[in-house]
Amino acid sequence: MKSKTLVILGIGAYILSVLSSAEDLAGNYTAPTALIAVSAIAMLAFTIMATVRLWKTQKVTAILFLASSLITLVYISAPVKIINFLLFIWVVSLLWAMAKQENKVIDTLKNSYGLTPEESTTILEEKRKGNEKSVEKILATAQERAKLKYKEATGIDAKDIVPEIGKEVSWADIVNHAFRVLDFDRNNTMVDENNQVKAKSSFKPYGYLLATSPILNNKVKIPIIHRDDFLLAASVFDEPKLAALVVDEELLVTYSPKHLLPKGLSGSPHHVLHYAIVPIGTLDSYYSVDNDKHMAKPEPQKLFGPFVYQGEIKVLIKLEPKL
Repeated sequence: MKSKTLVILGIGAYILSVLSSAEDLAGNYTAPTALIAVSAIAMLAFTIMATVRLWKTQKVTAILFLASSLITLVYISAPVKIINFLLFIWVVSLLWAMAKQENKVIDTLKNSYGLTPEESTTILEEKRKGNEKSVEKILATAQERAKLKYKEATGIDAKDIVPEIGKEVSWADIVNHAFRVLDFDRNNTMVDENNQVKAKSSFKPYGYLLATSPILNNKVKIPIIHRDDFLLAASVFDEPKLAALVVDEELLVTYSPKHLLPKGLSGSPHHVLHYAIVPIGTLDSYYSVDNDKHMAKPEPQKLFGPFVYQGEIKVLIKLEPKL
């Protein structure tokens, strides 16, 4: 059940409970027995499902709400009712926030993987159950379907195409998202003994990063458009110890300008790429945590630490990131 549906169930159950709790002057219930039974079942169902849904992310709230709901069954007083009502409002607000996040994740999955709304919803449900293999199967099916459509329309196999950020993929689509660097194309840019960067052409990027991420279907080329970002990438691949470390771990990169303009472009002269070396599997774990919340709301500082734009900038080595 979607979080939005759960919210509607909760509100409906609460309205029924209010209607069924009406009393006459003698203190007797005036509502039909059937209505009282239905409201009790609906509220019990909502309480159980809401507790299960919030258990991983809001365990304290889930326990308090469950406890207060059980207490109201055996001990009804004004203070207890007020506390239970406040907890109910808080639970509904949390579920509504989760529903909005789910909608963002669904939009991201639809746009990035070409999933149908039904497939996106199924992925969220399977994620909650921990069925990663089922999720991978759905994504693989959607990717093959998208590649087949592209081949039918253009006659070109999508497997042979590596889209470039800024051309086939907008910069705005990758802001603050994390990528795993697979290779470094220097584009014939040279670094002299004085650490001066000399590009092949003033009209082309210093180089490219071949990268992949769970947010996109294919590998992509990320243009390196700032000299400092080129030097940072070169510092990894030119330093034997770091280059060896990347073989055993994974090098991540994120595009996050200091000032962001419309269409995702940088609005300042500062560098825009941030790098981190982390354990293998970190990127996949980051995007799968808490029902893929980072798909809709990326938090790159968890991987890259605080962004540094001036002074000493370096590749962060973070072998125990807290996701």
